[in-house]
Amino acid sequence: MIEMQYNFPLLPGQPEQWRERLRAAVDALDENNFNELRPTFRSNQTALTNAGARWMGTPPERTFLTEGGHHGSLISLMVSGLAGQTIAVDAAAYTGALVQARAMRCPLIGCAVDDEGMVAESLREHCAAEGNRVAAIYVTPTVHNPLGCVASLARREALVAVAREFDLLIVEDDAYGYMEPDAPPTLAKLAPERTFYVRGLSKSYAPGARTGFLVVPERFIPGLSSAIMNSATGSSLVHNRAAVSLVEDGTLDRVIAEKNVEGARRNAAARSLLRNRCWAGARAAWHLWVNLPSHTTPQWFEQRMIEREVAISGGNWFATSKDAPNGFRIALGGEVDAERALEGVARVAEELDRLS
Repeated sequence: MIEMQYNFPLLPGQPEQWRERLRAAVDALDENNFNELRPTFRSNQTALTNAGARWMGTPPERTFLTEGGHHGSLISLMVSGLAGQTIAVDAAAYTGALVQARAMRCPLIGCAVDDEGMVAESLREHCAAEGNRVAAIYVTPTVHNPLGCVASLARREALVAVAREFDLLIVEDDAYGYMEPDAPPTLAKLAPERTFYVRGLSKSYAPGARTGFLVVPERFIPGLSSAIMNSATGSSLVHNRAAVSLVEDGTLDRVIAEKNVEGARRNAAARSLLRNRCWAGARAAWHLWVNLPSHTTPQWFEQRMIEREVAISGGNWFATSKDAPNGFRIALGGEVDAERALEGVARVAEELDRLS
């Protein structure tokens, strides 16, 4: 089975590189300091947090270490009191965030999307509708998951304007932002007073690097340590030291640059095979949204590709409204070998041709 369902971009040499960083972090443990083996919160990882904040260009006093991006988004829901509150999301949105919101009993409203992601006017209409009482939005403005598109500065400012008009909190997931180095400012920079900015290393480095960063509005700082403790009993000092060492010596930036070169190569080759069927997206994105004919369901096509030994993600997994685009996502980072990934794309293209 060619894996095009889960998107974990990896490069040759990364396993050994990560093993060396973990070994160095273990060797650096103080054998007489038992606190280094206990769950850790902010107090004894300030240097690591500050290093991450410098790398991202975020205020260190509002930056916290997490057990990855997924953990960061969960903490955002917990500390903000959003449990049970209505959250506006894209008509096609990241399944992990949808699962978290539903687990917190948050009703979801799917907003219309275009080639820049969430449409601000659709968000405004939902917020203004009687009985909706929207409390927050969850968005991925830079390299959207699953669509792969990037919001312009004008679109970001429009979303922020709606958020301020209706006093909404914003959860900004920047898992794939590294794939678009020249992206406009994050929502967290445009609206720091209401934005939870979530960033992990599972995409930019590797899924085994369970370190992430969460930047929070100042008013929520007092509750962060408790939320981290109650959601994951703290974070691993060893893993955080290993991950931050990649940041501090420039290794992570070099890996990202290499991934963006390879991502652009795979993306261009995949788009060539799929021709005009793809959603607009970042040139270095390691995933693509592919449109289906109106007479074909994503469930049917996903099953058809399983018969062709290719695993894809049908759009039904991401859909939050009847306005969700009819299509599916293919992950170009599910296979380390590029030729195997492109063989999967070729099989997808063959099946799409049969539907024409």
